[in-house]
Amino acid sequence: MKLPNEYWMQQAIKLGETVRGKTGNNPHVGCVLVEKDQLLVEGWTHPPGQDHAEAHAIRQAQELGLDFSGLTLYCTLEPCSFVGRTPACATTISQVGIRHVVIGIRDPHPRVNGAGLSIMRSAGVEVVEGLCVEEICESLRDWLRSFGE
Repeated sequence: MKLPNEYWMQQAIKLGETVRGKTGNNPHVGCVLVEKDQLLVEGWTHPPGQDHAEAHAIRQAQELGLDFSGLTLYCTLEPCSFVGRTPACATTISQVGIRHVVIGIRDPHPRVNGAGLSIMRSAGVEVVEGLCVEEICESLRDWLRSFGE
């Protein structure tokens, strides 16, 4: 029996919660890479200037030599779309060959807010959004307030 997307998003939410208060002004995001109902890699946001959750998971998958084409990436927040202290996660996801992405909520940051989704979709990535929204909004409530959400 195939586990539902909600199950994997719950795992990502739990990972994000493990770094609450440890990510500086970055949101505490969780990410999992799954293939055929098997959890392969977990990622979470690090302090500013270090890996975002998606980059952390991708780096580990690369170290393990995983083939990205069959993986699904679940992430609580839309991958970032601009280069700041770190590369744009949406671009990295597209470049490594991940074909399926499931996100909880859009990133309200004015430089993201749908742009990460557009980057991935333009690269042929299938993107599903809007999973476990209430739980993620509650988890990220304080961070979301900084954007008037």
